Amino acid sequence: MDSVNTSSLSINRLEPPSRPRSETPLPALPEIPASQLDFSFDTIMGFSKISEPQAEKVQKRASNVMKLTQENERLKEELRAMTARLEAAERKRQELATRFPKQQQNNSARS
Repeated sequence: MDSVNTSSLSINRLEPPSRPRSETPLPALPEIPASQLDFSFDTIMGFSKISEPQAEKVQKRASNVMKLTQENERLKEELRAMTARLEAAERKRQELATRFPKQQQNNSARS
């Protein structure tokens, strides 16, 4: 048992055990022409080249969507302002109704 297996010692020395090299050479990688490496965002995303009239239509549609979005925001702001005024007027009417309940009833009876 005096003989020592050297392949087991290689693990202790953090070296890989020696393996016989294969006699077959590695195959050469094929050359890739540089012209095939020309990528753009459109080709990666799968967009095809679109004609000029189509591009104008898309641009016009995008412009219309942007205008409608801006108008929508403006109308929402107007609606918020109108709602605030309406709520303020409603609070004022309720406040006046609690201050002058008799006048309110008299006005209702006359109608």
